[in-house]
This record gives sequence, structure tokens and C-alpha cells, in this order.
Amino acid sequence: MIQGILNFQFILNQEESGEIEPEFRPIKLIFHNKKFNESNYTELISTNDIFGIFYQHTTGIFKDKGAFSNFYTGRLKETPYQVVSYYRQESDSSKYITIAFFELDDEVEIFQDLINTMAKRLLLIFKKLININPLKQISLLEKIHSKIESELKFTIFQIDRLSQLDKLQKASLIFHSDERLKILEILRERPIAKKELKGILERMKPNINIDVLLDPFLELNLIRRDWIKGEKDKETGIVKNKGEYLFLTKDILLARLPNENILNRLRENKKNLYDIYKDKVADYFSTYDINKQSVEEMKKIAGILLNPDSYDFLALMRNSYYPLDKLPKIFSDWFDIEVILSTLEDLKIVTTLKDKEDQGWVILLTDIKPLIIFPEFLLPKIREFFKSEDKEQKISIEIAKKALELLEVTYPEKVDW
Repeated sequence: MIQGILNFQFILNQEESGEIEPEFRPIKLIFHNKKFNESNYTELISTNDIFGIFYQHTTGIFKDKGAFSNFYTGRLKETPYQVVSYYRQESDSSKYITIAFFELDDEVEIFQDLINTMAKRLLLIFKKLININPLKQISLLEKIHSKIESELKFTIFQIDRLSQLDKLQKASLIFHSDERLKILEILRERPIAKKELKGILERMKPNINIDVLLDPFLELNLIRRDWIKGEKDKETGIVKNKGEYLFLTKDILLARLPNENILNRLRENKKNLYDIYKDKVADYFSTYDINKQSVEEMKKIAGILLNPDSYDFLALMRNSYYPLDKLPKIFSDWFDIEVILSTLEDLKIVTTLKDKEDQGWVILLTDIKPLIIFPEFLLPKIREFFKSEDKEQKISIEIAKKALELLEVTYPEKVDW
């Protein structure tokens, strides 16, 4: 759960003697956790930790693809929280740092897009502060500070919405994360020891929390965990293959489907659009192959489902269709309908059509649903890895039996959506 977002300006406070007393002066401190407030925010983050984050940004230690990054993600040393921070230095050398606080087991990566959006808006606000005289333009300064407060509050609101995921969004977590996609890729081949899997994932991203990564798999009943006793090597006496193992018992895909509800409503209420829409849907699905969806496409779709505004818009479009110039005004002031529409059209999720009266309509082209299937393809692979002569890939008789047993037990299980 997000604790709050705090915004500071770095001030040197240089005296005539040349000595400096640097400080982080609060501009706006917005809290989601009610136990914190402006008078006790140091219980959330110490001065030392603020300087530590500032150091990460200004020394360039934290880099993004070889370039210095304005963003930093890490754990605090003196309080039990993790942070995502945004740093900005303006042309007049004024420096600002905005820090979002989360609990240690929160998966902050899924909030990065929201943090990035906040940063883009704050950037425009910080630029306006350059030309303001804080002593002579007090009312204008207060107005700008109010805009900062509004941005922080809205970002907290969006993060809080995204923290309450439904099953479709939990499925999207799997396809939005390179690490989770790697887990799925491995488990589609063979069972694996949790310890071994952790080692593989840490080569992708150091200090990963494997239990957090496994959460959506477990919540959706896609995998089972079981303890393997292992077997003693006759030559060395060492027990091998002992420990917790992970087994895939259901496979998952993000599938596109026609929306029957929209088709039925158009048939009953909008005859002059029904035939046009039906042909458009039929044309799309005549070439659609779920097995040929690229990983990049599914990652983009997952990103849409994990964006609160676009997800709400998609939910709206599942139940109705709207004139292009009369979309319902149910969204926040920050909602950019043109960007959302463009993104959804590019991904062939919504489309705009003109009826026989030349009226433009926004309508769902393809609905998105998780497709849960029994991983029958695992059966020959389990036999293959059991018989393998490659010691690194070979699985023991105990692991193979457990995998087949779990597949048999879970075969009749269904996932309700």
C-alpha cells in the first residue's frame, strides 16, 4: 500500500562566510497512511535517507540503459519502506526531489507508468517556478504549489486504484513482467526447484522477491508448490534434488474474443451499424491466431489492463457503444481520451466506424480475456526430461511422479472469472 508522496526542494543555505547548511525544504507532503502527517514525516523517511536518495540521483550511480536516470527505486535504510523517486534540476540550478513510499512487499514496478506520468506533469510545473520571485509573487507561488499538491494527490489516487486488482489484471501482471514471463517460459518446459528459479531470475534482476513474483500464479491457481525429499547419491552420499519445487498445472494466455453483448445490442437497436460492425469483427477474427500473438503485443495489452483509466474505459466499452463526439464524461480531468483511443485502436481493441448516416461511433472490436488451459503439452516433456542424459536438465523419478500426480489432480479444476 502506498504511504504517501513527498515533494522537496534542495536548498544550500549558503552564509556570507561561505559555509552551507543544506536542507530539503518540503513543498508539498501528501500522505495516504493517516498515521503520518507534516509534523512527523521523519518517521516515514529520515534526513539521512533523503540525502542518500539525492546522492543516488546526483552522482549518476543509478543509470537507465547507460544514461543517468531521473528515477530511482530502492529500500530505505532507517525506516521499513521502499521508494520510487523522481529528481529534477532546472536551468537555474534549482533542484527538486519527489519521493513515493511503499511497503516492502509492494510490487512497485507496476506503478512505474503512473510515476512517470506524474513526473512529466511535475516537470512542466517546476519550469514555471524558475521565473517566480517567491517574495513578490506569493499568490502565484501558492497557485503553483497547489498544482503540485493536486498532482501528488491524483497519483496516490491512481496507485490506490491499481492496488486493487481483479483477476484479469492479476493475469496481466504475468505478461507485463519480464521476470514473470521467464517463470512461465521455464515452467512450460519442466518443474523447477524454487531455489534454482530464484538464481535464474536474479541474473535478470538482482535482489528480486520471488514470492511477490509468484503471487499471481498462485492466486490464479496456475502453479502448485510441493516439497521433494530428494534422493541420496550412491557414490557421494549427498542428497540431491531436495527442496521446494514449482509445478505448472494450468497454462494461461491473454486471448482476444468477439464481444457477444455488443453484437446483440447492435442487432436489436442499431441495424444500420450492425452489419458494418459484424463484417469488421469477422474480418479481424478470420486471420487471428492466438498462438501467433507476440510477447510484445501481450505486454502492451497487459499494460493497458494495468492502467486504471484505460481499464475503466475498456470496461465501459464492453457494455455499450458511443458516438465519437459524445463519449461519456465519467473520467478525471487528467484523463486524455485521445491518447487512450489512439492506443486502443493501434492494438485493435477498439475501432471507430461510420454508420450509413455518416455518424462516427466508438465501439469495441476485440474483448480481452484470460484463456486458462490444461497444459497437456507438459506430459511428453516430463518424460523427456526424466530420460534426459543431460545432468543439468534431468529430473528425478520423484519429481516426475509428483508432476504427473499434480496434473491428474488439477485436471478437472476450473478458474472462475
